[in-house]
Amino acid sequence: MTSVFIGYLQSSCISCFHSPTHCWNRKKVLYSSPFVSFRRSIPSKSSLSARKQRILATGETVIVFGGSGRLGRRVVGELVKQNYRVAAGGRNLERTKQVIQERIDVAHKSNLLEYFEWKATERTSWFQKWSPDAVKAVVAVIGASGNSLLDITQPYKIDYLGNKQLIDATKAWNPNCPFILITSLGTGKPFTGFPAALLNLYGGILYWKRKSERHLIQSGLPFTIIRPGGLERAQDDFGVNHKVRLYPADTQFSGSVSRLQVAQVIADAISNPDLSRGKIVEVTALYGAKEIPLHDQWKRIPVWVE
Repeated sequence: MTSVFIGYLQSSCISCFHSPTHCWNRKKVLYSSPFVSFRRSIPSKSSLSARKQRILATGETVIVFGGSGRLGRRVVGELVKQNYRVAAGGRNLERTKQVIQERIDVAHKSNLLEYFEWKATERTSWFQKWSPDAVKAVVAVIGASGNSLLDITQPYKIDYLGNKQLIDATKAWNPNCPFILITSLGTGKPFTGFPAALLNLYGGILYWKRKSERHLIQSGLPFTIIRPGGLERAQDDFGVNHKVRLYPADTQFSGSVSRLQVAQVIADAISNPDLSRGKIVEVTALYGAKEIPLHDQWKRIPVWVE
């Protein structure tokens, strides 16, 4: 079974404008695969099912910080669909359970889920309960909420300080753990990338998101940074007529994409670390476009170099 950590405080969903070569210290990161043996004979369906259950019972975990947010709960859902074991963290434990269980067939997937309570502004020993060898990735989908527009300190406290604390805690716990950070379209050029740059009217939010990106890059952790376009207008059925496109960093400053589509990109990044590691990708969805497998799109994104 595979496990994943996800962090999210509502990311960059406050606007609709969002339409390992340089820092790996030459460290080798080993990824274990559950498919460790091959049979010469073709196994029966029953033996395949039993083997799958054994894999799930001993697999890795993905930790999701911000799992109760509108993007976070979708990330948890997509990971569980792929049979990852997911530890979902939220500010309120009961609410986190409720919103996630509303999206997931808990009767069949409850063995893949666990929940924990955390607050971005409070530093605690978040990772003590997990063995580093048992975790596949940490996902941070946290960000200042559009519900707190009157408090212009939230982008600093959450988008920067909250993410910084998660990055530092992850590195201290396991310096080889992949870290997936979700920021926003326009983060690379917070003051010149219009129209996305208008988001900075809210407490300089893109500036603080960029600070958290740089902190992650400089940390030496294996990373992937995902910058989604505007999330507010696109519902879960957006993908029927709008197909996901991945772009290199600092090339897109407008466009929309659904939270479900972003969650699928995050899950794909975790499942394909050799394609996504060390990259910054911008995500939007195009109306009437042809669907291109994410696997092929990741290949076109260059490894980030400062």
